[in-house]
Amino acid sequence: MGKPSVEVSIRAWKKNAVKPGEERGRVLLMPGTGYNCDRPLLYWSAQALVENGWRIDRMNVRNASDDLSTVIPVLNEAIDGWVASVRAEAARARAAAASGDAAECAGPAASAPSPRLLLIGKSLTTMTYPHVATTFGLPFVLLTPVLHHADFDPSARVIPVPRVGDDIVAEPDAPAVDVARAVVDGDAAALAGGEGELERWRTSRYPGPAPLVCAGTADPFYDRARANALTPHVHEYPDANHSIEVPGHWRRSLDYLKEVSASVAQYAATL
Repeated sequence: MGKPSVEVSIRAWKKNAVKPGEERGRVLLMPGTGYNCDRPLLYWSAQALVENGWRIDRMNVRNASDDLSTVIPVLNEAIDGWVASVRAEAARARAAAASGDAAECAGPAASAPSPRLLLIGKSLTTMTYPHVATTFGLPFVLLTPVLHHADFDPSARVIPVPRVGDDIVAEPDAPAVDVARAVVDGDAAALAGGEGELERWRTSRYPGPAPLVCAGTADPFYDRARANALTPHVHEYPDANHSIEVPGHWRRSLDYLKEVSASVAQYAATL
């Protein structure tokens, strides 16, 4: 028998503290390969957001293949379903509020034009960023993103970074987007426009807010040049590995964990 195909499920977190309809927004927390949502980077980032009034939904991924080209479309489809479900809930709440049905009214958030959404991915699931950005334009936290391909992946997938010459539309499971290829050597005109122009230029390649990147400098899947070309929001942790930990240095590792959690909370607070 062959290896079972990838399975994805999404459920509300049992540690959510606010009632449905009263949250600041909704978060989809997504794991890495062998790094589930109870592992430190994801768990404490979620705790920080819960304390700030967000509600967390958690993704579970089973039987992920080493060939990421077969896994990413399944993850993208699951995200599509989550976004549709959350927006449908908000629409029902607005309809209930408009009809004056107090029994079904979702409370203070019922009159909101649309729910505030945020995605947090670790490693494997950061690969969904191109699809999320081009389809929905949503904010995304990329924890240890795959910016240098994994040796085990025969498809050699990485997150496309148009500013260094990658083409978003080369992503087979992303919708067609009219994106100009931009090479670093040709950036003088954009850089001459100052920080405001640079911010606009950097984020114009992918719709929506620029993502937050958190990664260790000793992570084999990290690439500093590609990260800084993707977003101005890059947080690096010296000597840290793919779990943003420094082996043999538990105090430093815990300090980094606190910094990552605080960075995620700060990023979410700006949305």
